[in-house]
Amino acid sequence: MKINISLSAKGRKALKVATAALLAVALGAAAWFAVGWYQTPAWPDFAAPAAKVAAGETTAGASTAADSVASQVTASEPKVVVVLKRDYAYHTGDLVKVHVFLKQNVGTVIDPQTLLVNGDFELVEKSSAQKKLDDGSIVYRLDLTVQSLKVAPKVVFTGTVGWKSGIDAKPGSTPQSNAQAGTAQGSVKRNDLTIPATAVYTSKTYDGRPNLMEGDDPRVSVWWYGARHMVPLVVGSILFLFVLVGAIKAYLRSRIKPVVVDQARARAVEILAAIKSGSCSKAEHLELDGLVRNRFKLGPVPVSQLNTAIVPGWLTLFLKLNEPAIYAPDALDDDGKVRLSSQGQIVLSYWK
Repeated sequence: MKINISLSAKGRKALKVATAALLAVALGAAAWFAVGWYQTPAWPDFAAPAAKVAAGETTAGASTAADSVASQVTASEPKVVVVLKRDYAYHTGDLVKVHVFLKQNVGTVIDPQTLLVNGDFELVEKSSAQKKLDDGSIVYRLDLTVQSLKVAPKVVFTGTVGWKSGIDAKPGSTPQSNAQAGTAQGSVKRNDLTIPATAVYTSKTYDGRPNLMEGDDPRVSVWWYGARHMVPLVVGSILFLFVLVGAIKAYLRSRIKPVVVDQARARAVEILAAIKSGSCSKAEHLELDGLVRNRFKLGPVPVSQLNTAIVPGWLTLFLKLNEPAIYAPDALDDDGKVRLSSQGQIVLSYWK
């Protein structure tokens, strides 16, 4: 038999919401258990080598105890292990989680209520749990929250717990009842189990908490801080950029070779262009003669007296063609102007 169940749009939406809610609750519960599992340390193996398990130290007893009793106490003394998830990067006043595991051997009694925290820490909160092993011994786990207000790079956690030996612990008895039973037995003496010193290292970084100081708030306003630090920094940065840009420009200018313009040659080119166009005056012909003589180091010597063995022929010919126009502006006809202009181009080719 086949049953078809149809839901309306509103019913399907409600079903999806309920499914999402159940999934969220399941994920939240899983996360909660995972975090709790991670934060709770595993029970240590006290059967491991002694290098991994620290045995408690007993205090000196009274002289009334016999040697045999003392040796028995030493052999049966509890063992202690201290576990920290992290022993670094704490700040002064932080709450530190410390887990202390105590192994109560058969014939001994540990009273967790006698825990005394000393060293640099103070006890803030304590909870406990216990686990019974197959050999009859009991392991106590003390979950401690401690705090130190000492300002130092390293602070030390230690403490003591009272215990007694030579007691037959009855099944179902508590540490308090066992301790009371031990008190009733006059031969039983209390011992102190010393928790090994555990170093916790602090950090010098700021933890974000307000300063716990008396008087006015030592913190400064952002305007004062900006006027003292930011404004000089901005002004200095702007000045540095100006200096940097100027230095870069100066460097680029030093890399560019300046173009030297020969003003005399440029003027000679202008006069030759005027000669070719027929608009050259007598003064310009005289100026051209002086420019050419100055460039090629010829004095005011008439052309007819130039030493042709020293002066090149192309130069002598140019001066000879230009000489009549120095004295008479109309001394050159069109053909003479063309010849003078062409010879001037030859002179310019040697004008370097």
